Amino acid sequence: MMRAKPGASRLPCAIVSLLALVPATQAATVDYGADVGIGESDNVTLVPTNRVSQTIAIADVDFAVKQQSRLLDLDAKGNFSYLDYLQNAYNGQLFGRFDGLGKFALIPQRLTWVLQDSYGQAQIDPFAPVTPINQENVNYVSTGPDVALRLGSTAFMDVTARYARTQYEVSPFDNNRLIGSVALGMPLSSSSSVSIDGSTMHVRFDNTLANTDYDRSSGYGHYELQGARTFLTANLGVTKVDQGGVTTTGPMAKLELSRQISAASKLTVTVGRDLTDAGTSFSGLQPSAIGGITIAPAAVTSANYTVTYVQVGWQYERNRTTVGFSGRWEKDSYDGLPLLDLNRSSAEFSAERKLTEAFSAQLLGSLYRVDYANTDFTETDARVGGALTFRHGRALEIRLRYDHVSRTVSGIGSGSGYTENRAFLTVGYRPLKAKPAQKSGETAQPDAGLNL
Repeated sequence: MMRAKPGASRLPCAIVSLLALVPATQAATVDYGADVGIGESDNVTLVPTNRVSQTIAIADVDFAVKQQSRLLDLDAKGNFSYLDYLQNAYNGQLFGRFDGLGKFALIPQRLTWVLQDSYGQAQIDPFAPVTPINQENVNYVSTGPDVALRLGSTAFMDVTARYARTQYEVSPFDNNRLIGSVALGMPLSSSSSVSIDGSTMHVRFDNTLANTDYDRSSGYGHYELQGARTFLTANLGVTKVDQGGVTTTGPMAKLELSRQISAASKLTVTVGRDLTDAGTSFSGLQPSAIGGITIAPAAVTSANYTVTYVQVGWQYERNRTTVGFSGRWEKDSYDGLPLLDLNRSSAEFSAERKLTEAFSAQLLGSLYRVDYANTDFTETDARVGGALTFRHGRALEIRLRYDHVSRTVSGIGSGSGYTENRAFLTVGYRPLKAKPAQKSGETAQPDAGLNL
């Protein structure tokens, strides 16, 4: 078994650095909670036969911090769980997801220093179930300046420069990145603008025996509209990758629409196509409608690939009812590596209703499917579950959660499907009015890993 590399298995220092940016003298929006509990699984090793039951102790913590001031713009979210398998099916496991973005104004509205970090877990073997031994810690951190210049009375030029570091606990894909971009544009109205953008990325790997360094550049037109209820961005251009003496060029397009349909509901739609890589996709991983800690897809190669995707999300929230839906379809095509080509689709649904002042109920479900057409492997995962939550006073929260998970496999993995029933009872401290994150040791299926 491979030894974890230093730094890859610990929470990244950038998390501490981002949270330390919050000034003690300025008010920030802080949402947090913690709980402990006990649970039971009737198939903890996720196998079709010789099922192993297990009692699991759990401790959770989640937080969200937002700070906006003249000098600081901070948005950080984290969700972590520690599982202790009491009959020793696995060693104790700490896993979770952190995404943070901090912007510190060195010269307000002109020069800003940016620190961004994404930390979490990714699947190692794409054909095996996501158990604790089939996960690795991944961290993507970037930092550098943003420069905003005004050219004349209307035109503008934005320049960014970044150094980024990607680290994998097991996979040999650790790399350093130098990233730069320039945008030259002008406003069309008080709510819209247009620009010509260019970006370049130079990626250098620690292990050059298993990987080939590459350069990736893009040039595209950008349009942005920010209305009272509608946000729209559109990119159209081309991306070129130079790797190992081979040049690959492909169209780059992205359309993102967000519409506040009413005071209670919001719709988002994103459609795109581009050349990307596993590290970039990990940093842009999006949460699903059912929340929880999302495990990223396996990074089976460091090569660039063409991703085509469609993503839809809908949220509805009233005083007593919250409903969420998200769906995603993605096609990944690897030039020269057809065995890795795949189609991936997912759909998630969550509905929560406050029954009384103290009790609330939640129903959720998800469906995930991945098809490696040239490898003869198809996997379908389904989850249905529910939760009852009791709140007392301002902070006490008691939650009972149940989930049923099933996996079916055809092709080379035929016969490796399974079912699992898992239930947890937790007692938590949640003093603020936060929507409960998915708890009870749940790991969502690997997300589509879109660069959105």
